[in-house]
Amino acid sequence: MLWLKKLNFMETAKLEMELMKALDAGEDLEARLAAQKHLVDESGDAEEAWKLEVWQKMLVRIRKMESMLNKTDQP
Repeated sequence: MLWLKKLNFMETAKLEMELMKALDAGEDLEARLAAQKHLVDESGDAEEAWKLEVWQKMLVRIRKMESMLNKTDQP
């Protein structure tokens, strides 16, 4: 049923929100992703691997948003 979850954008959005909430809580996102990668390496679970994949993509977007918000536009 993982293939069905991958097609359902709501399932992906839930995982993305999980990472955004961690950001809001002040958690270290890199450490969270490292822990998830360790879990995937240990278990080999396809669903956990998909979660890691979604989080990795979301982290790139989060860092882009942060850089845009922290930009100083001074002449």
